[in-house]
Amino acid sequence: MSKVSWKSFWFRSVALLIILSLVGCSSSAGKDSAVSGSNGDLAEVSILMADRGIQAVEGSPNINNDKYVKELGKLTETKLDIELLSWAEYEQGLTLAFAGGDYPDLMEINGINSPQVAPAIDAGAFIPLNDLIEEHAPNLKEYITQEQWDSSLVSKEGEIFAIPSTRSVQNWAVVMVRKDWMDKLSIETPTTIEEYTEMFRRFQKEDPNGNGQNDEIPWSARENFRYGEAIFGAYDVLPNDWKYINGKLVPNFIRPEMKDALAVYKDLYEEKLLDNEFLVQQGKDWDAKIKGKGNVGMFIHDPTYPDKWLTEIQSNFPDAELAVIPAPVGPDGKGGHTISSPVNQMVWAIPTTNKDPVTAIKFLDKFLSEEVQTFLTYGLEGDNYTMDDGKINYNYPSDQDSIQNETLYQNFLRFIGPSHLDNEEFLSNRPHGDLIKQAIEVANNEGRENDALDMPNPPTILERPELQKDGLWVEFAARVLTGKEPIENFDKFVEDWKKRGGDQVIDEATEWYEMAKK
Repeated sequence: MSKVSWKSFWFRSVALLIILSLVGCSSSAGKDSAVSGSNGDLAEVSILMADRGIQAVEGSPNINNDKYVKELGKLTETKLDIELLSWAEYEQGLTLAFAGGDYPDLMEINGINSPQVAPAIDAGAFIPLNDLIEEHAPNLKEYITQEQWDSSLVSKEGEIFAIPSTRSVQNWAVVMVRKDWMDKLSIETPTTIEEYTEMFRRFQKEDPNGNGQNDEIPWSARENFRYGEAIFGAYDVLPNDWKYINGKLVPNFIRPEMKDALAVYKDLYEEKLLDNEFLVQQGKDWDAKIKGKGNVGMFIHDPTYPDKWLTEIQSNFPDAELAVIPAPVGPDGKGGHTISSPVNQMVWAIPTTNKDPVTAIKFLDKFLSEEVQTFLTYGLEGDNYTMDDGKINYNYPSDQDSIQNETLYQNFLRFIGPSHLDNEEFLSNRPHGDLIKQAIEVANNEGRENDALDMPNPPTILERPELQKDGLWVEFAARVLTGKEPIENFDKFVEDWKKRGGDQVIDEATEWYEMAKK
């Protein structure tokens, strides 16, 4: 078989194993689920979830012994048994967890329509939640909107299979730049790709970090162009997104403008204005450059916590400053990243192996209580805050350890519910709170529409995952940037992608779009 054929064969085989194992377990070998004993013991809920790439979670020898996890259990009257999947290898880990046949009471999944989960949904491996929500989850009913329930990440044909977490900011990424470097070199805030490129060149040549070495990396990103998509946004070809054009819903990575965008990336890569290690760079190595070495001029990340980035950078470089600036604009004068769904990609589902799903749904419902929301924002009384005449005095973190602890309870343990950023008092009193507000303002004033927002994966992509952005396209783009293939071969790549099943993917996506827009 060819390489691609083997990929298809592997995916179909694993999907079949998922279906068979889940259906088998649903009728027999499920874990004993969360039940409260007559002696008043806490109900138990086993949970499979991602570590989210959070250092405090990754570094924990046993997350179930963490004091914040125990406090969440206490507040929800639940004994928690959490098993973690590595964020860096989440999709592979989830697939292996399905195939292994040992399922928890509650699972964090990457949408019910993802290639990993969709076969299990079709096999009846997850419980429809409509009745459970109606009977046992009054807080969820009140808080989650109909638009969020209707998301294809959550529901299928009127049946709810997952509980969504919601976004406080719908544009998922913004540009962050070393403001102290810009100030030192008297650089005005760039707007166009050309102005950004000039800023990168000056970062590279004029020693803004002042160490006398030529070690500055003007712009750094991560593998598969993760956190490196600003130029694609300028050309309106963000590679995960789709556009409805001439009666067809097509992926951005085959549109003609993608060729122009890749040409810019190639130039930046050749001049080493873009980190030449980014194509294979993992998160920890990226972090080390930005925070540890302090030699990265620009990076892209979540608009909800630029303050944490700044505090961690300043722990090694006290004079460092960050600014959040609008992304570069392209020929149409617009730019930015995807304007996302109001539902986060990661949602919560209950396998049919759970013998007491009521306990699991009640556990999630308790996240919207005042006590749990206070904990998820402020942490532990005595450790993270004190009370003074009924008012919370929060110890805002000032070092890397306390920042990571804060991320654990504010982000990792916030399964559902409003963000701490929706708490105006918390934000106003926070050091660098203005930087967060700046990031949110930028995020809410730029971005690109995705015509396939919340689209389920077309059936052909479920069968042939190499047709997704991280497959054939990333391979082609990497060869172009590294000079192994000329940009002129773009049209040939598009033709080859279509022949391998891309035309069928477009037809399936178009059918979904036209039905969804009726």
